[in-house]
This record gives sequence, structure tokens and C-alpha cells, in this order.
Amino acid sequence: MVEDYILAYNNFDVPGMVSYLHEDMLFQNISQGKVTLELKGRNSFTRQAYQAVNLFKEREIIITEVNFEKEDMIVKIDYKGTLGVDVPDGPKKGEKIELKGGSIFQFKEGKISSIKDIN
Repeated sequence: MVEDYILAYNNFDVPGMVSYLHEDMLFQNISQGKVTLELKGRNSFTRQAYQAVNLFKEREIIITEVNFEKEDMIVKIDYKGTLGVDVPDGPKKGEKIELKGGSIFQFKEGKISSIKDIN
């Protein structure tokens, strides 16, 4: 399920991404130990995902490692993307971004109920 979610992400397929998400899901982006974005519910996540589609011309998440701890699936990733727009006070359209990070997935009722992206 997580691999299919990431494949949909890589293909800018928002309906495909959200088809794996629980209605009451929680998404958090955590950067340098601080929550920089928090979305509650599949509808909030869907709105944000459609906005994010325009930020990148290309994007790819590659899973480099998977571990399980209790109810968590911990995925280490390499991320590559080419910006589709200028970022205010940041990189410009066409610049490439490469990051290493991870995500923690939790599940409920056969769906992804929580995603924490950590970089």
C-alpha cells in the first residue's frame, strides 16, 4: 500500500494517493524537530496535495530502507525534484532539489491513518 501511495505521488496522481488514506488521517511534516505543516483529515490532505502538484515539474521518492516498530512502518527515502515555480526567498523554477529523509506510516482499518514526513 505504501509503495502504491508513493508511486501515485511520483506520478502526480492525487486521486490515487488519497485512495490509500483513512478518512481521519493525520499528516505532519517535521523539519529540524518542528512540525512545519499539519493536516487533519483526508479532505485537508487532498486540498494540499493538489496545491503541491504545481510546485514541481518532476518529483520522485525512492524508498531506500523499510523497518517496522510496533504499529509504525518507518521508511527511509531519497527525494529528488525539479521546481516548477520560484520559491519566495528560496530556490528558483527549474532548480533541482535532493533530500534524504524518512516517513513514518501508521494504519487503521486497512488504510494509511498517519504520515509523518521527517527531514
